[in-house]
Amino acid sequence: MSATSTIAAAAALDRRTITPLLGAVDTALRGRPARLTIDLTAVESFDSAGLGGVVDAMRRGKTVGTEVRLKGLSQPMLDFFSLVSVQRMLQPGAGDNPRAGLVRAAGAMVEPLADAFSAVVGTAAAVVQELAVAPFRRRGIRLDRLAIEIDSCAVGALPIVALIAFLLGLILAMQAWVQLRVWGAEIYVADMVGVSVLSEIGPLMTAIVLAARSGSSNAAQLGAMVVNEEIAALEQMGIRPLAFLVVPKVLACAFAAVALGVVFDVVAICGGGLFAHLVADIELAAFAEQLRTALQIGDFTVAMGKSVAFGAGVGVVGCALGMRVQGGSEGVGRATTQAVVLGVFLIIVVDAAFVTVQRMVWA
Repeated sequence: MSATSTIAAAAALDRRTITPLLGAVDTALRGRPARLTIDLTAVESFDSAGLGGVVDAMRRGKTVGTEVRLKGLSQPMLDFFSLVSVQRMLQPGAGDNPRAGLVRAAGAMVEPLADAFSAVVGTAAAVVQELAVAPFRRRGIRLDRLAIEIDSCAVGALPIVALIAFLLGLILAMQAWVQLRVWGAEIYVADMVGVSVLSEIGPLMTAIVLAARSGSSNAAQLGAMVVNEEIAALEQMGIRPLAFLVVPKVLACAFAAVALGVVFDVVAICGGGLFAHLVADIELAAFAEQLRTALQIGDFTVAMGKSVAFGAGVGVVGCALGMRVQGGSEGVGRATTQAVVLGVFLIIVVDAAFVTVQRMVWA
């Protein structure tokens, strides 16, 4: 195996001349030299096909274990290579490091999540601090802004929440009836529908709808204001964006989650009762009596606690991601998507924490 080999390129390096050059490279590589130098000193004109062929020659050399170096690179060639992100291939011994690439890829995945989590925690702490110290500093909540946000969150989402609740109530009653009628226990359809809706499905589904609708809307609205420098304009006018924009949105989401959760529970139970009456031949009075027996005041209290936590979490996530938008309209799109994903994830985590605490207390 020879130690070195050199191939000189012609004055023109384009799609017509690159094929003979690559043929010469293949011939030289058959001898497995330790180093192959491609001399580009004589090149006076080139195009993308020619320089692409040079990159291909370097890749072929790396495949057989030969170090391929370039000699006589002009400044226009260096500029081209930097534009197509192959500048690192021009440096001797700059091979790929799979381990470093893996670490870099893992970091690229974890870093945005860590930044988003940090922003959410920071915004939550700032909102709590604002609510705690505002009365002592005579900074009341902007009721006009709060009313606008409640109208957007709660009233706007009411039709879709009611529709989903009614259909889920029917589905739960039907699934329970199919199983319970085998043992002649159709009356317990009321227990299945009431307990599952009030304790779990109602707060959870309401919060998910809120995350998809209001959480993403908050992120998009605040992100657009950041991009258009409206947030900076508010600060220049002496208006604090946290108190003027973020706190009303968070409180509105918490209130909407509670109000819509109650609507969801009522409509879903009505849907289950309608199915029980029309299909399972259960009298509405008997259904209501069994429902009163199955449900406890503690179930309602826990459901309301979940709704407040879910709604506040959705509001904080949307506002936190919207206020940290970077990169123009593309950044607004990313923040909107992340608000939905992170909001639903937070809802599931908080719900798991509630269930764990419940089981520990009742045990």
